[in-house]
Amino acid sequence: MSFIDLCHTRRSVRTFEDRPVEQEKIDLILEAGRVSPTAANKQPQVIYVLRSVEAMDKAREVVGRMMHNATTALLVCYDSNESWKGENFGEPDYDGGEVDAAIVTTSMMMEATDLGVGTLWVRGFNAPKASEVFELPDHIHPVCFLVLGYPTQAVLAKPHTPRKELEETVSVL
Repeated sequence: MSFIDLCHTRRSVRTFEDRPVEQEKIDLILEAGRVSPTAANKQPQVIYVLRSVEAMDKAREVVGRMMHNATTALLVCYDSNESWKGENFGEPDYDGGEVDAAIVTTSMMMEATDLGVGTLWVRGFNAPKASEVFELPDHIHPVCFLVLGYPTQAVLAKPHTPRKELEETVSVL
């Protein structure tokens, strides 16, 4: 599949089959994140693979219904001891960790799609509560959960959400 076809295929999945994602696929998804670009190649991402019932229950405590019926999720964080910092055109205390974590998550999401694994990017959660529930050190900052699983046939049969026309989002200066 071409990359543009992959982009057209990707969707947010909210109903998953009751089967786990194979470790081989999780490894490929994580590898896509590992080789993602980050500011100054600092690679500040810290990714927790949530597979146990206990870990998924903790995720549901933090995220609630957005975990849906998935059996696997990735908690994507960044390490502020490792992230690129510096002057960023008027932002003297800029920290690139959150952007780097987002780039890493996008790569993992697209690899999952290519492998037939559905994803849901979840940002609507209480990050301090996630830090507390998962007992993260102060320098590890949760950015998002990437929920993983196999989409149900009903999800796959549903038409993709329409996108705006290119002219509505792009201007040539």
